[in-house]
Amino acid sequence: MAKRVTKGFASKTQKALRDSKKHCAVCGEPIELVKHIFTQKDSNTDTIRFKEKMVGVCNCNRNEIYK
Repeated sequence: MAKRVTKGFASKTQKALRDSKKHCAVCGEPIELVKHIFTQKDSNTDTIRFKEKMVGVCNCNRNEIYK
């Protein structure tokens, strides 16, 4: 039978205190991932398509993303 590994209270609190978010190199603020959805017009068929992409947002590019 395998031995059960238990973590102590100290290791649990260390994990809770650790900041796992990435920080911006310029402003130092944590980077939030946001789904950016924008429209793109197709020139061949004159239809509108929605494009999605995940973007990291901080103080540096917040005004560009949230127009």
